[in-house]
Amino acid sequence: MSKRSADSYSSYDQFRTETTTIWHCPECNGTKITFDATRGEFICSNCGLVLEDSCIDPSQDWRAYNKEQNERRARTGAPKNLLQYDPYGTVIDSINRDAYGKSLSPEQVNQMGRLRTLQKRVGNQFGMERSLMKALNELKRIGSQLSLTQKINETAAIIYRKLLKLGIVRGRSTEALVSASLYLSCRLHKHPITLEEIASHTRLNRKKLAKNFRLLLNTLEFKMPLDTPTTKLAKFASELNMPTNIVNGAEEILKRAKEEKITIGKNPNSLAAAALYIAALRNNINCSQKEVAAVCQITEVTLRNRYKEFIKKLNIRIRKE
Repeated sequence: MSKRSADSYSSYDQFRTETTTIWHCPECNGTKITFDATRGEFICSNCGLVLEDSCIDPSQDWRAYNKEQNERRARTGAPKNLLQYDPYGTVIDSINRDAYGKSLSPEQVNQMGRLRTLQKRVGNQFGMERSLMKALNELKRIGSQLSLTQKINETAAIIYRKLLKLGIVRGRSTEALVSASLYLSCRLHKHPITLEEIASHTRLNRKKLAKNFRLLLNTLEFKMPLDTPTTKLAKFASELNMPTNIVNGAEEILKRAKEEKITIGKNPNSLAAAALYIAALRNNINCSQKEVAAVCQITEVTLRNRYKEFIKKLNIRIRKE
């Protein structure tokens, strides 16, 4: 008789009953098969051979009708957080109460205090652990000041953990490697940010941050995606208080410029600035070249050169009042 899947049974009892009668142990040919519900395994009672493991329980799941039942019947803990030294966040709290909310006795309070102290000492015992704790705190500080997303911060934490395993951290500045990891994470997630913005929240300059960023690329062998002007349009338009239709118009201009192959070898910031400036003029929005150049971190001369090139090569007409 062929083995059936668990989904074909109407109930868990039927699943367990029928499988124990149709299964045979390949070692002793025994038919007395037992099911271990805690491990999800079918085991031969005669020789102890595990016939199948990681079985899914198809029986009815529990239900919770209030918060207390949900907490009492929950079978999982808190989600994994890569921004904590302990990824599962196991910490001995300072609240002197047990799981039922009852106050602890003075002896238990003293015992928990000693355990809390030992936990802190053990976490700072080894050099790698101390370096990781310091780096994660620094990462959360910089990420908070730059308003970066949780996903970007967690990717940066993964990058730093890889550097720690490879031994790159030894003898180098933790702040520099954390900043470089954050910049690499932003580039991987296509988040528009510059080296100057990250360096402004650290004690580093742009040159030292760029040096550590190149070290990460060479060590981890990343193929860094090219920076495109389209990813920066929304950021620049937001700082210039431009509406959505300006961003859409700038995207269309950049698309045409890419088809004409006039964006090759150009600074992405200058291309985005020129596209936004042209889109604003076409929609009768007053904005100065000085303001656009300052926000896009380029010079006014560069903005005028890209502007004239777009006007000439794309045959764009600007209304003059």
